[in-house]
Amino acid sequence: MELTNLEPLPILVFSNLLMVAFLLLLGRKGLSEPYTFRPWRRYLMILVSLVFCLFSFWGTDWFHYAEMYFNILYVSGFNTSLESVYSLIAVISPNYLVFRAIIWGGALFFLCLLFKHVSVSGDLLLAIFCALWLIDFGYGRVVLAYTLMYVGGSVLMKPLNGKILLSIMLGAALLALSLFFHKTAFFGVTLIVLALFPRLLNKRTFMLVMIMYPFVLLLVQLLLMQFMDTAVDYSERNSSSAAGQTYLNEDTREIGLAYLLHLILRHIPYYIVAWIAYKMNVNKQEVREVKEVKEDEEDQEVQEVPSEIRFFSRLTVYCVLVSTIFLFDLGANTLTLYIRFMMYGFIPACVVLAWAWQHRYYPRLVKLTFLFGMAGTFYALLYSFYISYLGVAE
Repeated sequence: MELTNLEPLPILVFSNLLMVAFLLLLGRKGLSEPYTFRPWRRYLMILVSLVFCLFSFWGTDWFHYAEMYFNILYVSGFNTSLESVYSLIAVISPNYLVFRAIIWGGALFFLCLLFKHVSVSGDLLLAIFCALWLIDFGYGRVVLAYTLMYVGGSVLMKPLNGKILLSIMLGAALLALSLFFHKTAFFGVTLIVLALFPRLLNKRTFMLVMIMYPFVLLLVQLLLMQFMDTAVDYSERNSSSAAGQTYLNEDTREIGLAYLLHLILRHIPYYIVAWIAYKMNVNKQEVREVKEVKEDEEDQEVQEVPSEIRFFSRLTVYCVLVSTIFLFDLGANTLTLYIRFMMYGFIPACVVLAWAWQHRYYPRLVKLTFLFGMAGTFYALLYSFYISYLGVAE
């Protein structure tokens, strides 16, 4: 059977569930001190993560990309919604799996570079990432834009070996490059630019944003309505506006209890981490008031939050605040935009959660977040398995 002819069969989706369960088993040792793996365990987790991304059957995008890959190669004049760089990758790839290996393998490579660069245990980061957000990472091509922009942002905040000029040039180049890998990358780059300035997020500005939030909702609603009502010939639209109009014109999904629970479990962790991230950023001093200190460790030096961790904390807060705008009734179906934009926060949230875990910062909230996230991961896979069993497209 050709790969492009596969369907989301229950056994395929169940294989994804088994892979995540295996990764959770492998990664459990990274969740406790000293938060390190033996090399074989680390490399095995990375390998299994890559295999998961190559065969990410739990979401329908795997099959959509397969269809588009086939059409790009064999249908003359096929008009694809993929960015030009992916069409080029499709042309040079001998088969669909190589196509996916280039995209998700590259994204995983940059993610590992990020985990190695930030001031957190890379193995702890890997363990949390696999348990909570690997399924999102393996879903869409946008992950290549994610990883490029976040590596760029982290290099700007934490220069490579003190080489400031080189780091600025490299960081700016990665941010610019990420714009070519997804139509919505401007959203993430804009948030990164804002997060580069620490003084923009403090208690006063946060309260001001909360007060202004209803007015922002009204403004966004007006802009969306203007966008929807603008009579523009479809052939004259660029790919970004066409894709955006497609999302907004979709019929609102009838949300049943099962899918509602799926949304809740998948997104509650973002809000908890955003609160932790906010406190992490506005507490300019030390974290002694929230760090658990054992009786025999009372004289232990309290860690300050590194600058690049504060950077990712601001990113998390901004991402949640902006994405939540699209959760409200704006006169159009914006649920897809809410989910897509919120997913820009899973890498920053992973970094923030891992640092808080390692330094026992709000430990109860951190563990609650992990439990919610892990439950959301397995529920999403089980929900997808159930949908595939029924033979219903997601």
